Amino acid sequence: MKNCSNNIPGRRIDATRPPVHRLTWIQLSFTVAIAGVGYLIAGQVAGYSGLLGGLIYTIPNAFFTKQVFAYRPARAMGHIVRAFYWGEVVKLALTALLFAAVFKWVQPLNAGVLFLAFILVLTTNTLAPALWGSKSLKNRA
Repeated sequence: MKNCSNNIPGRRIDATRPPVHRLTWIQLSFTVAIAGVGYLIAGQVAGYSGLLGGLIYTIPNAFFTKQVFAYRPARAMGHIVRAFYWGEVVKLALTALLFAAVFKWVQPLNAGVLFLAFILVLTTNTLAPALWGSKSLKNRA
């Protein structure tokens, strides 16, 4: 596969995504499920609090995934390392910013459900290999 016209080594030009991008869709689905359960059990505030908690984790993690997996490992190890560190810094900053925005502008808010949803969606990273097998997570560069 050829490099992009901007000559960044290893930059992907095809529309295929590594299997790890499926994790973002799983996180979004899990977030919606948590919000739905929260809504059914405890009402509207719990529902949108759960939705926001899941999104506070999923959105920065999707950015991080896009940054890190934009390069092919065999050809661009230096770019991957830089993308990893930059992606992690932005992910942490974006997470803090989203928490601050929710606490400032969303009222009423069920903070317990917000944090529970955040933590539950965060656990999907740990459970990902069990969801579809560790072999399918290998990058096919």
